[in-house]
Amino acid sequence: MMFDTFSKFLAYWDGSEESWLAYINEYPELFEKIKQDYGRYGEDWHKYLVIPRKRALDELKLAHDRLSEVIPKVEEKINGLFPFLDEYHIVIYVGLGNGAGWVTEFKGKPAILFGLENIAELNWFDMVGGLAAHEFGHLVHWLLRGENIENIEEEQVFWLYTEGFAQRIEDWVIGRPWHLEEEGWFEWCEGNEALIKAEFLKYLQEKKPLNRFFGSWFEIFGKKFLGYYLGYKFIIQLERERTLEGIAKMDKEEIRAKILEFLSEG
Repeated sequence: MMFDTFSKFLAYWDGSEESWLAYINEYPELFEKIKQDYGRYGEDWHKYLVIPRKRALDELKLAHDRLSEVIPKVEEKINGLFPFLDEYHIVIYVGLGNGAGWVTEFKGKPAILFGLENIAELNWFDMVGGLAAHEFGHLVHWLLRGENIENIEEEQVFWLYTEGFAQRIEDWVIGRPWHLEEEGWFEWCEGNEALIKAEFLKYLQEKKPLNRFFGSWFEIFGKKFLGYYLGYKFIIQLERERTLEGIAKMDKEEIRAKILEFLSEG
């Protein structure tokens, strides 16, 4: 089921924090998820109330129009590859920069949440097809595994596994370049893979937050999204010895061991 909240946003929005709060209070479960998302990083969501005001209304409308156009097309491709997909929800909303897309539970079912403010901030207007394919990849993973993917991601090291799986699905559906790429990004990653692995392993050993490898607000070696590249290469390596369905159903301890093995290969 589609929950497109943008018309409700437009009805309330006057450019103020109060108008955003009035809008989001119409969707208490969604609002709670936004707050919890910041809470898990020890952040106060109130600090991010300025984010919706940073985006021009025309940008949000363009993000909404492009997203509305591509979702049915990507959905058709995904259902062709994975006809077993059960009921799920899609939510389009204006949030506080939580993510251009994320998969969570909403109204009792797995759901894809698309944040228009982040799509606009990242200038992904022409790349929302890849974004949608990536998020559907998480949904496929959830349903193949029979487990809420968020439960796995509570331990950050498994982001390499879950984000890599979703990136592999995007690769199947859209091909390269991916939605998160800038010109020359993939080639740089290929040439510096050992360096990225070593840095990721260092962060892991020193118990540093791994979101710097995934979040759009962070850079490592002057590059964003390096965790997605590593995750993709990790899944490609696993595919040498098992099917995608087998990868989706792997035991957590085996995944952890395989990740450490992958990172140590240099």
